[in-house]
Amino acid sequence: MTIKVPSVSRRSLFRGLSLAAGWAGSQSLFVKSAQAAVEAQKEWTGYTICDSCNHVPQCGIKFHARGNTIIRIENWKENPRSILCSKGLSTLQRLYNPNRLLYPLKRTNPKGAADPGWVRITWEEAYKTIAARMLEIRRTSGPNAVMFYAGDPKEPRPAIYRLARYFGSTTYGTESSVGCRSGCMMAEELNFGRPNNGGLPTPDTKVFMIMATNVWAQPLTWWKAIQAAKARGCKIITIDSRRTKAAEIADIHLQPRIGTDAALVAGMMRVLIREGLYDKAFVEKWTYGFEAYREYCETFTPQYTEEITGVPAELVVEGARLWAKGPGTFSLTTQSVSHNSNGVNNARALLLLPIVMGYIDVKGGVAFPSGPKGLAMAAYGLHPSVSENGWFSLPEQKKNRLDREELPLWNDMKDQVSPNNFPEWVDSGKVRMLCGWGFNVNIWPSPQVYAAAVKKLDFAFSADYFYRPDSHQDMDIILPAAMNYERYAPFGWYGNKIAVRKPVKPLGECREDWRIAFEIGAIVDKPEHFFDGDPKKACDHVLKSMQGEGWEAFADALPRVSSVPAPKPALRKYETGGMRPDGKPGFNTLSGKLEFSSVRAEKFGHPALPIYKPMMPLTKEFNLRFLNGARKPFITHSKTRSDQPYLLEIEDHLTIDISPEDAAERGIREGDIVEIRSPYGGPVEARAMVSIIVPKGLIDAQYGWLGKENTQPLVGRAVRDPMSGYPAYFEMPVSVTKKA
Repeated sequence: MTIKVPSVSRRSLFRGLSLAAGWAGSQSLFVKSAQAAVEAQKEWTGYTICDSCNHVPQCGIKFHARGNTIIRIENWKENPRSILCSKGLSTLQRLYNPNRLLYPLKRTNPKGAADPGWVRITWEEAYKTIAARMLEIRRTSGPNAVMFYAGDPKEPRPAIYRLARYFGSTTYGTESSVGCRSGCMMAEELNFGRPNNGGLPTPDTKVFMIMATNVWAQPLTWWKAIQAAKARGCKIITIDSRRTKAAEIADIHLQPRIGTDAALVAGMMRVLIREGLYDKAFVEKWTYGFEAYREYCETFTPQYTEEITGVPAELVVEGARLWAKGPGTFSLTTQSVSHNSNGVNNARALLLLPIVMGYIDVKGGVAFPSGPKGLAMAAYGLHPSVSENGWFSLPEQKKNRLDREELPLWNDMKDQVSPNNFPEWVDSGKVRMLCGWGFNVNIWPSPQVYAAAVKKLDFAFSADYFYRPDSHQDMDIILPAAMNYERYAPFGWYGNKIAVRKPVKPLGECREDWRIAFEIGAIVDKPEHFFDGDPKKACDHVLKSMQGEGWEAFADALPRVSSVPAPKPALRKYETGGMRPDGKPGFNTLSGKLEFSSVRAEKFGHPALPIYKPMMPLTKEFNLRFLNGARKPFITHSKTRSDQPYLLEIEDHLTIDISPEDAAERGIREGDIVEIRSPYGGPVEARAMVSIIVPKGLIDAQYGWLGKENTQPLVGRAVRDPMSGYPAYFEMPVSVTKKA
């Protein structure tokens, strides 16, 4: 059996949607009673959460269905994230895409065969086969030889955490531990003692700093909040190597060369300190390592900072002075800062800017909210009573994890394994089986190396929406995953507000990711550890643990988004013990203070200060810097490229932005097909967009296109940040030539 690759035209998709609606309208032919036929025709309203971005579960969707067929969608007005973007509005096309996986499949031909020989099987056979292989490999090679992986969307993470924990494997990785925001989160934890990527400006915010984030391409509610702040007089500073919408709205745009953020911050710090603009009393009482960092910054005069970063010396000074007119807060929701070989240090440096000004947990400054009881990770519905992720942080588990020697700081700080050496683990026999959800080899540099590793495994399965040849060709079993309209878990989380879902039934035999993980867990372990395989029971358990009322009460309140108890907002919680688990004043760092000089980083052999480090040099042949992963409002990484025709009408091919100067030097005009090469791979074909969005010397592209447009082979596997292990997606030197 050969599976069609998920590519569909708008016209054929609309034909499929019409058939689906017609099927719903003709169900009376197959029901046993007139009453059932009437019920099948009734229109009803449901609610779900969009998963098109990586900020999931976030933006709310209200839908109208007839029987089990959704006929239209709209904004869920009562949801705090109530405005759908182009991606959210196109999700119905993905739901009814005729190429969706609807049934479990197993291969019948040997790995490496051009045709895997996929045949349909029952869920019972799939589960029995998977469980038997898991148990056999654990018996012969130990639990860590089974790798668990949660890709995109992030929503399955809590259930997969739980499955790995009760199976006993610390080899649990995610797309975040490959190369998403966890690198920046490391910086936040090293500086603040907890994750904090800033927040939106409040009415009391006088200055707002956008750090390397094109907020225009984020959820629309964020962009509208920033526009409103600008209108009421809040000053905006944007630090970004590109001239994005977020840069154009700024009062000052600081445009450093890629990877030079730490140098820019050092230059701004020198101005703040020398001119006495910083909060000296706050720094003396609540920070650690200031004097060492002050001495480091002394060499970064405005002129020297300009030499390194390309930011004019006068703007370095003006930016620092404007930042001092706070209170101020910031937004660092991107992963881009951490995508070079000095990524964590670049992020650490940026995060020192609010610290030196004392803009910490004050009105109009950087908020450190206390969330509802136990709810640890907003974006994934993560709760310790479901994920039990604390098990992964126990010393006896950390010492056995496969990344301990290669990434000791990451191992110490994170409960997810860094799977970037997955091919080496397979070759050495340390990993023999893969349990994947949304597994995508194209998240990695040199994806062909990771695809080859899958081929060498004893056994591999993945749950997904579609068959993806690059990732699934050598899997043993593929499981059909329910989409966001078809699942209960997880709920949306917005501060102290919880949005539960009212879904349709999954198409075909699709099952939601939480159910798949729980049902496998109930076979390899005890069913009571997995809520008897029921995601709704898990959600009910979490809600009851927070306030006493369960899922039904929240569902009955729809469309209203219900609230759960949360601590009353308070300021300067570091003075009263609200920022540390032991209840003592200060912050949850090793020094007990906000850290200019990181005790933890130094403990594991890294620079204590967030120093500037030059990137790999350009050469005569490869003389442009490559930013691989520019965000656009209608694209999220590798999603939406083949399953939502609306979005493909906006852009159906890889593009690069290239400056007018660089284009002219190479004889490239708008719309030309160009070839990109690096020391590691190529050529990659793209259409040139001659634009001032990038400065001379830089090109950008969106990773995630496949075939000859796949940019990931241009990135070298060996070039990584030694602190996070992240690949240097934003560092590669490349050449660009017009295709002959």
